[in-house]
Order: sequence, then structure tokens, then C-alpha cells
Amino acid sequence: MEKTSHINFVHTSSPTSNAEQKQFLKFVETMKKDFPEIEVFDVERKAIDLRYLAASENERLKKFRQAIRTADWLAPIYGGTGCGDIVRYLSKEDLSLIKKQRPIVNGFSDTTFLINYLYFKLKLITFSFSNAYGFLSHGNFDFFKKIISGEVDKYSYERKAYKWLNPNQGPKEKIEGMAIGGNLTTFRDLLDVCDIRPRSWVDYILFIEDVDVDLEDLHRILISLDAKDIFMHIKAVVIGAMDERLFKQSWLKLNFIFGKRLQVDHIFEYLISDVIEERNDLREPLYILNVDNFGHGIFKDQMIIPIGAKTIIHPDGKIEFEGPFVG
Repeated sequence: MEKTSHINFVHTSSPTSNAEQKQFLKFVETMKKDFPEIEVFDVERKAIDLRYLAASENERLKKFRQAIRTADWLAPIYGGTGCGDIVRYLSKEDLSLIKKQRPIVNGFSDTTFLINYLYFKLKLITFSFSNAYGFLSHGNFDFFKKIISGEVDKYSYERKAYKWLNPNQGPKEKIEGMAIGGNLTTFRDLLDVCDIRPRSWVDYILFIEDVDVDLEDLHRILISLDAKDIFMHIKAVVIGAMDERLFKQSWLKLNFIFGKRLQVDHIFEYLISDVIEERNDLREPLYILNVDNFGHGIFKDQMIIPIGAKTIIHPDGKIEFEGPFVG
């Protein structure tokens, strides 16, 4: 990123409220002091638009196509829902243009759809880190700017709260792969809607987090991923924030109904226990690391995940990302 770089903000999903929009535009003006070439590709709002979407599919797709023509950094403004509406319509010409431009692309939550799609389709390294509106509240936004400016080509996270889940505890040697993932529900939708089928899952480390998902939702999503043989072959899984309170409520309800008193350390581990056992029998254990600075919420050191970049997880749980991330 340079002072002359074009930074294009675009609506892919839900709208900002009036108050949020004012706050965001004030932030954009502040950013223009360092990056004068900033443009907000606002959308035309119509009376018939659903209010949980920034605009219709066609309008968002039109503005997205305009934004990719000049973007050195393409930043979705907000998450929510709807990114998949437009990404599924990207044409070969659109992808060819993005491949030529090779912009920085970040996104979080619903825009997990976009950042993983561009990696799988173009091998473009993207970033699971905040939508543009979230830049206002993230303390490590300045560090993110250093990463995308090429000032940082290696960084790591190491926290006491990181914990390997049973039954495998932690590996004896470091695990190496490429980072993919983000929001769990959106990642599942991407694979289904766009029929994403990598040649193999063995090269990847899957990062997942979610919000407003109960036990039954989680079960269905994990079965969908398991049907694609992801858990059978993935190098490792890193789990961020989940709705543990909702999971516990569902678990207690089922225990009451069926007269059970079962306890598990983590519901994720329980739902894919058959795969875990099978991989143990093959002496290819699936290692699952639970972390506390990835997911919905404001964290002191929000994890910035470069999708498609080399990722190393050490036996003590330290997560390391190696670049180059831009180029």
C-alpha cells in the first residue's frame, strides 16, 4: 500500500444504519489524510429493498464490478448477510480483472464468502479481518495496515487461553498448512453455493467461528462439511468464539429429555467424534485448537488470518503466519 493506492469501499451485504454511516464517512475522511485516493461505492436505495440488505443483488453487483476496476485495496463495508448473493454471479471477466489487479481484500463474518472464494478461484491471499466499518473499533488496525503495506512478512499469536481439545491434546511436532475459513456458516454456504471442490483438503488448516448458532445448527453445518471429507483430511482445526451458552442450553435440554447426564469438553469435538476416532485408528490424528481472540466480539488482539498463507501451529499452541502476504 502506498499513498497513491486506490482504496475502494463497497457494500456487499447488510447496510449501515444512519448513525453508523455518518460515523463511517467521518472515518473515511480521516483515512484520506494518508490515502487520498479513497472512494465509497455507495448503492442506490429503493423503497422495495429489504432493509437487512444494503441494496438489491443487481445494485450491489453493479457497484462491486465498478469497484474492482481500480481497487488496490477492496474493503467490504459491512457484514450481516448477502455477500453470497453477488459473489455467485462473478463472471470469468470479473475474475480475470481481479486476477490482474490483485487487490488487497479483507472481510469478516458474512464476507468470509468473498475472501475464501477469491483464494480458491485465484489463489489470491486475502485477510479474515474486520469489515471496513469495524476498523473504527479494532485496536490492531494499524498493524493490519503494516501487513498489507508489506512491512510485515511474519507474525504470530500466543496466548495462555489457547487450548488443545481432547482426545488428542496437542501434537508433538509443529503442524504446517495454509489457512482457510472464517465464519463457519458462511464457509459452508460458500462450498455449497459455488460448488467449491479443492483437489484435496490435506494442505489446509481450517479456522472457524460463529455467532447465533445453536447445537442443532452446528450439527447440520458440521455434517455438511464432513460429507465433503474436510475433517477426514484437513491438517488441523482452529476454533474461535462460538455460542457456548446456546450449546449448553441445548445440551441440558437433551439430557433432560433423554435422561442422560453426558458431559463433553467441547460440543464440536463430540459432533465429529467418529472422524476423530477413525483418524486416530489411522494414526493421523485430527488436532483441534481452541483460541480466544478470533470471532465476533472485540478482542485486545483480534487475530488477523491471511487466507491462503503458510500457517504453522506449534505444539504449545502458538500460531504463526508466514508471508509474503502481498505482492
